[in-house]
Amino acid sequence: MKSLIINLTNTIRILYVLITYLLIPYFKNPIKPRTNKPISKSYRKIEVDTELPIIETI
Repeated sequence: MKSLIINLTNTIRILYVLITYLLIPYFKNPIKPRTNKPISKSYRKIEVDTELPIIETI
């Protein structure tokens, strides 16, 4: 019985730590409402060719 209680407390502790570490970034940087300002893009902009390729016919 004692080992079961210890096991339960350990699992609760692990879950608590995981949840707190996952939630800390959300409390530090709360999700702000969207504004018209451009978001700084960390990803590379993908350039798309709008011109059709010239196909040479013989």
